[in-house]
Amino acid sequence: MISTAAPPVRTPAAIPIAVVAAATIRSLRTLLRSPALLISPLAQSLFFLLVYTGQLRTVGESYLPGGSFIAFLLPLILVTGVATGAGAAGTLIHQDVSSGYLDRLRMAHGTSAPFIAGTLVATLVVVAFQQVVTVAGAMLVGYRPGTLSGMVAMLGLMIVLGLAVALFAVALAVRGASASSINLVTLVVFGLSFFTGFFAPVEQLSWWMRALATINPITYLVETARDLESGVTLEVAPIAAVVLVTLLVAGALACVLSSNHARRTR
Repeated sequence: MISTAAPPVRTPAAIPIAVVAAATIRSLRTLLRSPALLISPLAQSLFFLLVYTGQLRTVGESYLPGGSFIAFLLPLILVTGVATGAGAAGTLIHQDVSSGYLDRLRMAHGTSAPFIAGTLVATLVVVAFQQVVTVAGAMLVGYRPGTLSGMVAMLGLMIVLGLAVALFAVALAVRGASASSINLVTLVVFGLSFFTGFFAPVEQLSWWMRALATINPITYLVETARDLESGVTLEVAPIAAVVLVTLLVAGALACVLSSNHARRTR
């Protein structure tokens, strides 16, 4: 007897989720097999943390009355780690583009979006791990969170920044940019982080550095992270929110445009 039961229906939403999950696992495996992508950002953050706190902690606490130099420095250490770690998303996509793997997936599935999303998710998981280990390292040298919820909020802010950095790196990779061009995203964020109140509050900087810090968007992310961590009033949070939303929208748009360009030319 022939069954007349209708075959199970796979909803459009179910397929991308499964593909994204598979792509995430694949990217995580690649990251775990690539010590340079996994360990280098973490080693860099811990190196800066140890050197700066070891050499400048006593001096720093002399002009930060009632404050901890490690707590003051930590958000910027995290930013530099995010800039390096999130760039791994571009490196992974660049490998897939160079080998033709991403184009084959796009032709087979009609879109490369789920595979790119999986790479982004995997990268953010690794970045979150790197951030947690960095905070743990800071605790070993004397850091004590202002508030636990504030510290978690600070890490959340860094993850959002990591997503923005990863989106721009992926956009360049999808478009077929060279590895050195993709690394420029990391270099820009990393470089901008030093033109903020890195070792001292912005108001204590020389006039020209204070002017640069004032127009530097990273400054407002760092200041908001410091306020979140210490549990004080979020004075510049609205500006930081605008910066993050602008970066996320611009990064997502760049990915869409790059994907459309790749579809037409490859």
